[in-house]
Amino acid sequence: MASVALVTNANSNLISAIRNLICPLCGASMIEFRCLGYCRSDWRQDWERAISSGSKSHGPRSGK
Repeated sequence: MASVALVTNANSNLISAIRNLICPLCGASMIEFRCLGYCRSDWRQDWERAISSGSKSHGPRSGK
């Protein structure tokens, strides 16, 4: 059960960083899902994984 909480926390941190346009790896600014800093990472696939795993673990959302 602790590993599920750890994954959820990691996903929450990733989602929060990307929503705030901050690269989770190097802390630089981002445009959409691409880092503008030294790492130049593209976070789109990680974003999609985090969103899909978050929606599966929380079940259906009310009002949708």
